[in-house]
Amino acid sequence: MLNLLHARTFLAVIDAGGFRAASRIVGIAPSTILDHVGQLEAELGAALIVRRRGSVQPTPEGAAFLPLAKALVSTAERAYAVVAGGPLRLAASSNIGTYLLQAPLSRFRSREGAEVDLWIGDNPSVFERLRQGAADLALVECWQPSPDFEAHDWVHERLVLIVAPSHPWASRESVSACELVGERMLGGERGTGTGTLLRRQLGGLVSQLTTIDGFGNTEAVKRAVRAGLGISLVMAASVTDEVAAGTLVALPLEDAELVKETKFLFRRDMPEGSAARRFLAHACADA
Repeated sequence: MLNLLHARTFLAVIDAGGFRAASRIVGIAPSTILDHVGQLEAELGAALIVRRRGSVQPTPEGAAFLPLAKALVSTAERAYAVVAGGPLRLAASSNIGTYLLQAPLSRFRSREGAEVDLWIGDNPSVFERLRQGAADLALVECWQPSPDFEAHDWVHERLVLIVAPSHPWASRESVSACELVGERMLGGERGTGTGTLLRRQLGGLVSQLTTIDGFGNTEAVKRAVRAGLGISLVMAASVTDEVAAGTLVALPLEDAELVKETKFLFRRDMPEGSAARRFLAHACADA
């Protein structure tokens, strides 16, 4: 199979008019230039270049190969632009994609001029897109380890209890976990790992909680809490605007540290220098 690097070297020699001139242009030693051309000639079974009075000329076989070499290199460059140079396909769970990702994504676009196709959904669907190859990089709140994928920690996001300004707890500094018993706890998106986190931190107390599911996402939960339909545990970043505006009150739990660990996921064979790995580096540096 023809080596594209050797074809590039052949074109450089013809364009520069000599081996030494080509060496200066492409930045490799003259001996390496000679070696590349020699290997290409051996592969094709014909001499491609002849030296004449301090310059080089293509042989008839070299002249016939010249447009083919240009087409090979051009096709390779187009293939790279379409595949490797295409947009970063990023999938993120709803809370991460809505409340945590937008700022680092904007900075990445500004720094690199890169295009990003962002898809937002629930955690299981996000991982499924990654598994099927529909996403290059995924951001999730929870996942089951797999040998085919790398996982990298990103931000650790604190969970807070949110109540309406009219709720009796609205003037408090904090709430004890045992006080949650008897309150209507509104649940949003399934598969976020919040239930697992609560069981780990609160133990048997979780079975005593009155949980109302079916709100679908954090935005729906926030509106329900504002309307006085119950209380909820959400990422602190998801209620920054509401707390500042006074439409919701965020409270910590006194006896439990509830922190959600977000993770980047991508295939282990993701190339170094890929857009996925570059975005991971940018986002972690900004965290």
